[in-house]
Amino acid sequence: MTAAEQQPAAPRTRSGARRAEIVALASRMFRERGYHAVGMRAIAEAADMQAASLYHHFRNKEELLLEAIFVVDRDLVVDQLPILDGEGDHRERLARLVRGHVLHVGANRDAWWVAGRELRALSPEKLDAVQVYRRRYQHAIANFLAAGVAAGEFACPDPRLTALAVLDMLNGLNGWFTPGGRLGISELADRYAELAVRLVTAY
Repeated sequence: MTAAEQQPAAPRTRSGARRAEIVALASRMFRERGYHAVGMRAIAEAADMQAASLYHHFRNKEELLLEAIFVVDRDLVVDQLPILDGEGDHRERLARLVRGHVLHVGANRDAWWVAGRELRALSPEKLDAVQVYRRRYQHAIANFLAAGVAAGEFACPDPRLTALAVLDMLNGLNGWFTPGGRLGISELADRYAELAVRLVTAY
């Protein structure tokens, strides 16, 4: 296990809550203006704090970007993976995983936008830390689908490819979903769960 995989989630202290607020604010600014067009001073001003106080939480803008991306590529994975080992049959667990993923997209739209479009602004070392979680999520879902096939619940001949197809479907949601549209995020979560289960049982 790599150091990135061993890294625990930050405790929800008052300082941790403030950091989360700053990350959410920076994510929105990165989405609206682009990462390279936003400076630390502008983030500090938007957060109603001194620049020195911002640097107390984050050493530089890249560290802040990494934390914004980790909302998607660490926190989601850490929260979601226990579902695959939880209660219920494989179909039920897959449906719960998909629902959780969709709801996360809806609740963290700015972070998802940043994770999809500003990844290459990271240094190679930090980019690798992100990719560790992405690969871990892909591989866990693929192994779960293979176990479902072995249990006679799924009928997908290529679990690895199917895992990528499911993830493409889920991650693509952030490209078009907006609150107030024809379908709310809860209904979308239910419909996507149904689609994912159909995908792995339709062969």
